[in-house]
Amino acid sequence: MRGRAADRAIREGRFLDGLAEWRKVTELAPSLPAGWYALGQAYNAVKQHAIASFERDADDAAWRQLLAADALASTGRLIDAFTLYRESLARLPAMVSAHDSIARIYEQTGHPDWAARERAASALPSGECAARQSLCEFRSGAYLSALTSAMDRADPESRYWRARAANELALDAFRRLDALPDSVERRAVRGARARAEERNADAIAELQAALKFTPGQPALVHDLAATYYAARDYEQVVATLSPIVHAHPDDVRFLKLMGYALLRLRRVDEAVPFLQRAVKNDSSDSGPQLALGQAHLLGGDFAAAIPLIEAHLEDDQDGSIHVQLARAYAGLGQRDKAAPLLERSEQLQRAADERSAMASRRAIAPPQ
Repeated sequence: MRGRAADRAIREGRFLDGLAEWRKVTELAPSLPAGWYALGQAYNAVKQHAIASFERDADDAAWRQLLAADALASTGRLIDAFTLYRESLARLPAMVSAHDSIARIYEQTGHPDWAARERAASALPSGECAARQSLCEFRSGAYLSALTSAMDRADPESRYWRARAANELALDAFRRLDALPDSVERRAVRGARARAEERNADAIAELQAALKFTPGQPALVHDLAATYYAARDYEQVVATLSPIVHAHPDDVRFLKLMGYALLRLRRVDEAVPFLQRAVKNDSSDSGPQLALGQAHLLGGDFAAAIPLIEAHLEDDQDGSIHVQLARAYAGLGQRDKAAPLLERSEQLQRAADERSAMASRRAIAPPQ
């Protein structure tokens, strides 16, 4: 009963009510894996809702950058995180917590003296905690209080702390779950963590173990297939999805992944029907549309490929989409349209190479 009420509250956006219900479940049944799993997932829902709130306004770019830095730091990509924290501080100098994050990076990379200097720069003026309650509570480790105070306000800083505090509370719930006897929930969380950290072999092992508890569970099967795809084991993707894609013929998750894997294997005739169904069932997702265009290109159906590929030119970051479109036009004998596309592809490739070179020169630098 409490679980249904909690789920309904979360779906309706009454996050504090839903979280309170799930916390009560864990208090009443602390050894129940499903309770801790649901509580962690509920906190993650709050986190994702807060993060999504920054996608609606172009003025929130600096906040998106700060959140990206947090995500990079959590997965050990310290140099990239360091760079974004520095850039974020230049745009959001009041977010002194970024100094804390930089200090932790210094400590992790063997620079305790730099860390001490960075922490000194993070001090708040006396009395500022009254106006920035979520910041101060988060820094003290009072994550539930930080979340509660942040939920009452809609300004960017409050929404940022809503995401950060919910994330810490989710991690704590999952740590509680991990201390319990083995369960499908425990394995699922371990698999998700391994996937986030790009430890594909570990993720596969955890998800396979989870599926022993609930064979054929659709979400777990999808996650396992997606991990095989990330590991570039496309044959295993097809083998994993083949039984379930027939049982769930309209599930876009399975249609997309099956189509992508078959396309990678150059099994074009098999890939096209899956991708066509994925596009039909979800026309808002650009991924299957581009993949379908690529499949038509490989299959020699250039006329069908052109409109699907052409729609994605603005998203081309390295020139590859321009090359594909040029090949399609050339296949129809329209070399006058192919030539400028190839020229533009070279420009995009040079720009991508320059960005890659700049990224390779990034380093952990001393405090400014």
